[in-house]
Amino acid sequence: MNVSIIDNTISFLSRALDMMSDRHKLLSSNIANQDTPDYKAKDINFIEELRSAQNSGGAEKISKTNPMHINGSVNLNSSGARIITRPESNSGYDNNSVNVELEMANMAQNTILYNASAQVISTKFKMIAHAIREGR
Repeated sequence: MNVSIIDNTISFLSRALDMMSDRHKLLSSNIANQDTPDYKAKDINFIEELRSAQNSGGAEKISKTNPMHINGSVNLNSSGARIITRPESNSGYDNNSVNVELEMANMAQNTILYNASAQVISTKFKMIAHAIREGR
């Protein structure tokens, strides 16, 4: 019987933490560029990326499957999540699509999710350490 100490929850939450860290950087960049003309707000569709990671076992592979495909890079960040440009529902006079209130709300939500995920991983490792010490 093959038993892994690092279970699927830890690897999944680890990937989620990476994505949340990358999302925080994007949201910070959006806020920093709120006065930049023609800047388009960027984000990660977090729920879609988590579902994709869960369905693919955490490893997504991108490959050229047709000779007609364009060589080059897909817009991915360090966690492998796709970066999207938010729809321009409320572009300002300078064609900037950053809504600071929305960015701050997204950042607060992202921070709460990050802290909760980090706590779950920490608890899992404490349980493993407790088991290794045989309950002592």
